[in-house]
Amino acid sequence: MSDPGAEHVDARFQDFYRDHFVPTARLARMLTGNPDVADDLAQDAFMRVYQYAQNAHTTIENPAALLRTTTTNLCRSWHTSQRRAQLRMVRHGADSVALNEWDRELDDTLRQLPYDQRAVIVLRYWLGLSEAEITDSLQIRPGTVKSRHARAIRTLRKELS
Repeated sequence: MSDPGAEHVDARFQDFYRDHFVPTARLARMLTGNPDVADDLAQDAFMRVYQYAQNAHTTIENPAALLRTTTTNLCRSWHTSQRRAQLRMVRHGADSVALNEWDRELDDTLRQLPYDQRAVIVLRYWLGLSEAEITDSLQIRPGTVKSRHARAIRTLRKELS
């Protein structure tokens, strides 16, 4: 016998997915610079939030914030794995042209920023989040948000002038 409450949760989650997939995929695209990876990471973020909701003992107060945090964490992990793969390739003798297509497309000024700085800029100016919301999304201190923001702005001004 199936649980009638589960069907209600699934329907609510489907509505949540429909309403939030496009913005979540855009966030992942801005953070990774790769549309194919972004869609996959957005799907992964929804799966993790869904699984968390299934196992949670209390109601998730702000599912959109949880989804945003999960997405930024998945993007951070993706960057870490990319960096490790690049280091392995360099160690094994690959020349810089052979690293990957994403690295060769780094002509966009935003992509020149380190991930941590890029995340703060994207969350602040693309999503319009406050400092407190960025702090929650990235799970860092307010002072860290401020310093990353200042460094990113300084770099962007230098590169764009």
